[in-house]
Amino acid sequence: MSEPAAGPPRFDPAVVIRSKPYIAALVLAAVLGVPISAIAYGFLALVAVVQRYIFDGLPNQVLGGPAPAWWPVPWLVLCGLLTALTIRYLPGTGGHSPAFGFKTGGAPPSGRELVGIVLAALTTLSLGAVLGPEGPLIAIGGGLGALAVHLVKKDAPPMALTIMASAGSFAAISTLLGSPVLGAFLIMEAAGIGGMTLSLMALPGLLASGVGALVFVGLDGWTGLGSFSLALPVVPPAVPPTLATLGWAVAMGAVGALLGWLIRWVALSLRPVVHLNRVLVTAALGLLIGLTAMTYQLISGQSFTQVLFSGQDALPELVERAADYSLPVLVLLIACKTLAYGLSLSAFRGGPVFPSMFIGAALGIAASGLPGMNLAAGIGMGMGAMCAAMLRLPLTSTLLATLLLGVDGVAVTPQVVVAVAVAFVITNVLPAPGPDPGPGAGASAAPDDPGSAQHRAPSGSEHVTESKSAGRSSVRGRWTAWLFIIGSSLFALGAVPLYAEAVGLRLCAVTFFVGSLFFTCAAFLQYRDAVEGLPAVGTARRHSFWVWAPRNLLWLAGAIQLAGTLWFNWSTGNAVRENLSAALTDQRVWRPDALGSVAFLVSSWVALREASRGAIAGRPRPRTWTIGVINVAGSVAFGISAVAAFVIPSSGDVWNAELSNLGTLVGALCFLAGAILMLSPESTDASVPLVRGTHP
Repeated sequence: MSEPAAGPPRFDPAVVIRSKPYIAALVLAAVLGVPISAIAYGFLALVAVVQRYIFDGLPNQVLGGPAPAWWPVPWLVLCGLLTALTIRYLPGTGGHSPAFGFKTGGAPPSGRELVGIVLAALTTLSLGAVLGPEGPLIAIGGGLGALAVHLVKKDAPPMALTIMASAGSFAAISTLLGSPVLGAFLIMEAAGIGGMTLSLMALPGLLASGVGALVFVGLDGWTGLGSFSLALPVVPPAVPPTLATLGWAVAMGAVGALLGWLIRWVALSLRPVVHLNRVLVTAALGLLIGLTAMTYQLISGQSFTQVLFSGQDALPELVERAADYSLPVLVLLIACKTLAYGLSLSAFRGGPVFPSMFIGAALGIAASGLPGMNLAAGIGMGMGAMCAAMLRLPLTSTLLATLLLGVDGVAVTPQVVVAVAVAFVITNVLPAPGPDPGPGAGASAAPDDPGSAQHRAPSGSEHVTESKSAGRSSVRGRWTAWLFIIGSSLFALGAVPLYAEAVGLRLCAVTFFVGSLFFTCAAFLQYRDAVEGLPAVGTARRHSFWVWAPRNLLWLAGAIQLAGTLWFNWSTGNAVRENLSAALTDQRVWRPDALGSVAFLVSSWVALREASRGAIAGRPRPRTWTIGVINVAGSVAFGISAVAAFVIPSSGDVWNAELSNLGTLVGALCFLAGAILMLSPESTDASVPLVRGTHP
């Protein structure tokens, strides 16, 4: 009998741990922990110095006082511009996109790619985008660890590169999360390492992170720049768990999951738009983030820094001053931070941990006034639920919430575990956020590769023409939706009384005027879409602007809507002027406003009638019908606002200013909701095609 063929040697982690090369790797990991931790500390210190100079020192030098509410707007535009240029033109893509969650593993970045990672993270973190430093630090530490192995031994085996890259990542975030063990646990759970291999991979990393923690402490004492570790100096007293708090934990987990899904939906829905023109769109997103922060300060009276940045530095103050925040301010803070976080995830570079913890803590503080709820439990449950929803790492999320609360974290552990479990389950049950890539969409393209796209060979020239037309229509539809979103948001902002009191009536009128310009741009795109969708009578007709097709409801709705926006331009533009008499105000402001409101109402009704034609009995209504109903409601609210804004000739006073503002706010929010629905195209399995001409 022949002997059985010898198979490949079996991998035995226990033998590897006792080997001399592994002992040498441990020594190298301990040595690497010093320079990598020092570099990580220096990077965090540089970010803090730039932040303090731009947002604290520079305003005092230039303006002679604290930064005004508008101060972050130009810096966020610059942030978007520099980050996009770095991602677009430097080697690599500035690190992985945080919109896809917390990612580890894979090949460590090369030396050339590290430059782009450092610069993209530096501009993102220093200039105000809402992301944390943990993602870039992990990539930097991993790249430096792999680079060190290459310098020591160019032909090092892949396992050695993986181990030392992990050790570098451990060292880079050694005390950033408040505990070296927590940082190590985060990386291990995210990488999915288990069994005996866990010990093999973790031991060098734990050793490097322990050395790194000492380096962080030493550099803090030597430089006095700060510890840059997440910690809560003041922790609210914990209360033993009760059935009431466990019940609220279920609700908190559900809210955290839904809020996390919304944030990821915003980020992933924007990514296709970002790739159309990364530099321009990222700068525009920076502008929106800056405007969001400015709006928060104007309405709440709190600093815009609570909305910007990762939240690592603002979280201790938020918890310490929890009793000073009213419920409306907390809701506004959560809304603004959520929006800025979602916008930042779509195009900037950083980590998702710290903004999630800040939003979760604010959510817990807001819920602490509920019957049977206490502050410590609310904060712990909120942070755990939001981290579970955004990171999808339940064990790490539990540790983040409980260890940060110190001794009190032990008392709230049961509630945190329930909230994390509920959030994790609901997050995995909910449909994947963002646009559906469609059947056959390639997954191999790098998600951040500029210009990466999956192309399929066309079957003929007619198919090529239709594909180009469909693609152009899809891109135009997204631009239309975003123009309506911005315009509606500005109208809603201008209708808030606190905003008018903060900026003055003139700037409030300018806000309405700028919003009307966005409305007009969006309406023009929809009008062109309706013209190109007309039956092909002739090429000249489809390319002509002045087309007369009143029997086509899409064209009719688009044309009337465009006329309405032009009336709004005339009305809001004249409202900026000061010292108008009652007669001129009635003629130049109120009348065109009323005509625009009537035009919007007619346009909405026509679009709804067209959408109703495609409805089939017994089947769900198409999304365009839902958008049409929302738009009709918004147009009715605008009409009520116009009636209430009538100027009484005898006195020159507005008939009912409060009702006018309320109608404008409700109408703007309706149009905003319709525009957001436009971002999600109708499913290809729908019984009727998407009506392209429905305005938001």
